Amino acid sequence: MKLLQWKDAYSMGEIEIDKQHKGLFDLSNEIYKLVEAGVDDNEHFRELFMALNDYSIEHFIYEEMYIQEEGFPGLEEHIGQHLKFNDKLKELCVGIDKETHIKDIGEFVATWLVEHVINEDMKYKKFIETKK
Repeated sequence: MKLLQWKDAYSMGEIEIDKQHKGLFDLSNEIYKLVEAGVDDNEHFRELFMALNDYSIEHFIYEEMYIQEEGFPGLEEHIGQHLKFNDKLKELCVGIDKETHIKDIGEFVATWLVEHVINEDMKYKKFIETKK
């Protein structure tokens, strides 16, 4: 698992989306810090993952409405990626008391966030920029 560092290259050029992305990075980093500190409190992690789930849903709705307003042709595919993230997070968290390791969940979240912003969100950023 890795600590996420916000970079200007991740900016979408839309203030609220950038703020929300930074918030998601912060939640991922909270998980990282607890894992690194050796915290083994499933209840604490459960609360953190529920907060991450709630925040990601709020962000996804905002982002999807934004790119719909901009006429982004890849909207349906983008929504599908968001749904897959939420399904995978739920699947991992349901097993938190079983064989799923907190570190594995944190690794999934950190990796997905960076890859999604760099690879997928940049598609709508480029589309919007070409419209101007």
